[in-house]
Amino acid sequence: MTLRAGDAWLVDRPGLYEDDEWTFILDEADYPGGIEFKFVLERSAWMQGVNLALQPQAGGDYAFDEGDVAFAPNEELVVDNSFLQRLLFPTRFDEDHIYDVVIVGSGMGGGILADQLSDQGATVLVLEAGSYLFPTHLGNLPRKHSVGRFDKHLWNLYENFKVENYAPGSEFKGGQAFSLGGRSVFWGGLIPRMTWWELELWPQALRWYLESTGYQRAEALMNRAALLSSPYRDSVRRFLREQLPDFEHVDAPVAVDYHAPTSALLSGGVFSTADLMTESQLTPGATGNQQLWINLNHVAVELLTEQGKVTAVVAHDLVANRQRTFLGRDYVLAAGTIESAKLAKMSQLGDPNGKIGLGITDHPIFYVHFTVPVGAALYSASDSSKTLSQHRQASLDAHPYNLVIELGADLNQGRYVDDDIFEAHQAGKGQNMLCELVFLLNSSLIDANELNHQGPAYVKPQLNMARREVSQALLNEMQDHASRIIGALGGQPIGRPDIALAEADLGGVAHEVGTLRLAGDGSGVLNEDLRFLTSDNLYVCDNSVFPSSPAANPSLTLAALAIRLAEHLAAQA
Repeated sequence: MTLRAGDAWLVDRPGLYEDDEWTFILDEADYPGGIEFKFVLERSAWMQGVNLALQPQAGGDYAFDEGDVAFAPNEELVVDNSFLQRLLFPTRFDEDHIYDVVIVGSGMGGGILADQLSDQGATVLVLEAGSYLFPTHLGNLPRKHSVGRFDKHLWNLYENFKVENYAPGSEFKGGQAFSLGGRSVFWGGLIPRMTWWELELWPQALRWYLESTGYQRAEALMNRAALLSSPYRDSVRRFLREQLPDFEHVDAPVAVDYHAPTSALLSGGVFSTADLMTESQLTPGATGNQQLWINLNHVAVELLTEQGKVTAVVAHDLVANRQRTFLGRDYVLAAGTIESAKLAKMSQLGDPNGKIGLGITDHPIFYVHFTVPVGAALYSASDSSKTLSQHRQASLDAHPYNLVIELGADLNQGRYVDDDIFEAHQAGKGQNMLCELVFLLNSSLIDANELNHQGPAYVKPQLNMARREVSQALLNEMQDHASRIIGALGGQPIGRPDIALAEADLGGVAHEVGTLRLAGDGSGVLNEDLRFLTSDNLYVCDNSVFPSSPAANPSLTLAALAIRLAEHLAAQA
């Protein structure tokens, strides 16, 4: 534990830990006006609440107990440099080597792009601010179960590892995943395609690409595999067709490999880019791994530019506590909607349309958790279903949402290694199925929302972010659908007296987009090739490029864009 005080709140004053107590020795002469301070754990988790204040006296002792001090979630990167990280991902120190492509970020966009480029023969360096946490998606590992209760435990450890690297004061309640694989290690795996009306604001070339081959290729890469047909899921779809006859109802597409290529092999599980890159590093001579290097714990702090070209990226090595400069032919920002825009602002990149950081938007999401009791027509103790429903006449102006319904939500993509835990969970929830109904809405970008950043990298960006207003008519429509479905199922809402939809927090599922928007007419930050309008060799490959916030979860579309960008960059080699 360290102490930080009012001198810019940057200096860590170490303490001495003895006999279950921390002691901090300060010189009272340094604080003639008194001191305001907070305690910080591991240089990352700040003490919550108001600042503590003292008027130090010579020889004075001041005590604080655990009731006075509580700690916030991680607000700064956790730096880890384990033996396993050093073994699998040794740092590439060469600052004179010129890579074909330098990528900032290893998440869904950056990780896929790096893998695709190296497979095509390009030399690639990935700079990732985080450490090596997990080699795969959390869903493929032992999980933290909430026995007997509703919990989407597929990625609930995210709450323990997320970092809130932005200043407080906005409605935004999200977080970031600084680690190998980024948020691809912590996600639900749902990968619907954007429909024609969601793509209306996208450049024609990208619409044609996505609808022709882009989505197919991304689904193949992300291991989309349909569950084997079952009488139960067939019954659920028949039920939904009866209740909502104006909708199409299909088994929800997910990035989960349920079926191995042959019967004796293990299936791949939930997709993540940590899997892609770790497997490449572990397999000598594998396609592409001779050309791919990953520097973990390297925070990009500036892009150096000269006459419309990026000439280098400056990164801070958090382990060695020094800056390094890396050279490439092309550069790609893939650090996420917040971090990529922050780096663009820190580097004072050209912005002819004034759109860098502008328009950060998260689409509205409404949901209700409920139970279906034993004896109900679709009750099952062992079956589950996950269905995607879309209105046949959906457009930007009518029914602009996806509806996802999960019956037996605790069993969808479930994993119980210990049978005792599973049996305890089944007993704990009693004679009920645990279920969820979610509406995900389309939204245009909200230009009044903005990411601002002034100062060096350690200063957190300020988010000015409000919700998209949803008309009462649309709210009533969704509420009517929810009430009809849950009522026909004989369901009961969990934790509330009526079937009322709740609105999710902004950023709660990491769908925020738009800070570096693309446009086909030159009105955005990027062109349709995801290249900065003001640069010949700087690109972006994360959710910040989206010119709208679609009803569809963005991961599949981002994966398709990464595949396209890899081919574009490889062709220029």
